[in-house]
Amino acid sequence: MGSKINKNQSKGVNSTSDNLSNEDTSKFEDGRKYHNVKNSTYFLPSDNEEANRLHLQHYILKNVWQSTFSAPVEHLLNQEGAKVLDAGTGAGSWLFEMATEYPKANFIGIDIAPIQSSHTKPSNVEIIKGNILERLPFDDNTFDYVFQRTLYVGIPENKWPSVINEFVRVLKPDGYLELSEADFKSSTMGPATTKVTDAILAMFREHGLDPNVCYKLQNYFEEHKQLHDVHCEKKEKLDSKNAEELRKLSTENYITAMMTLKPKLASMMEVSYDEYDDLIKKMGEELINLKSFNPQVRAYARKKL
Repeated sequence: MGSKINKNQSKGVNSTSDNLSNEDTSKFEDGRKYHNVKNSTYFLPSDNEEANRLHLQHYILKNVWQSTFSAPVEHLLNQEGAKVLDAGTGAGSWLFEMATEYPKANFIGIDIAPIQSSHTKPSNVEIIKGNILERLPFDDNTFDYVFQRTLYVGIPENKWPSVINEFVRVLKPDGYLELSEADFKSSTMGPATTKVTDAILAMFREHGLDPNVCYKLQNYFEEHKQLHDVHCEKKEKLDSKNAEELRKLSTENYITAMMTLKPKLASMMEVSYDEYDDLIKKMGEELINLKSFNPQVRAYARKKL
């Protein structure tokens, strides 16, 4: 299924894979590091603190779903030289775990601002800088499996069809594409949570983002002429044995993200930093007491032969 991917010669990865390597892609605001790519809508940081949050988010999502993926690709992952793309790899949590669990496969993570250390990655992993809103730096029909998760803050509403087109282009015939997104709104919201959520939704509109894209993934797949065998799975409540632990960790994860956005959101809501801190504290209490949950959706499909 192809030769082993390594750092110096990546079969199927064309010469534009380092198209951001010589570009100043970082900036600092309020002591946090952010990417500095002009046409990106992603507004969360890209530093070690954010990496820790993303690792926690991976743990939460894995336990919510009780799996790391849904597509029936186990047979592919166990074949020597299978190729997997993790689009928007971030801290590499999913990528590294999958590469460790399936050592015969080769994994590539692409991100506009990868924040993991190249010195600690598994040997069957390659990480490159790249913007998924542009043409992907891979040949047609390169990957057996393309995976992308939680990028509703990084892909504008009008870009989803073109992004999916690119995923399909680089996917091999009979390969699988899987997308996983969440409903931004919690199932139950108190007044503090509602106020913060309304401000975030205003940010979404400002950036042209779609907070409801999780419910459109299945339609995007079904309308695509090169995809078939479409499946969609939904998690509308926490039903795992460790639900209370997951709810606490999800609240911690959400609060961390909201504190990252304090300068922007406090300004939008016209509140002081102290008032904002109090609002986020109350939001955390509401999320726990009301047993709130953000519905999750996974959709996967196969590329036609």
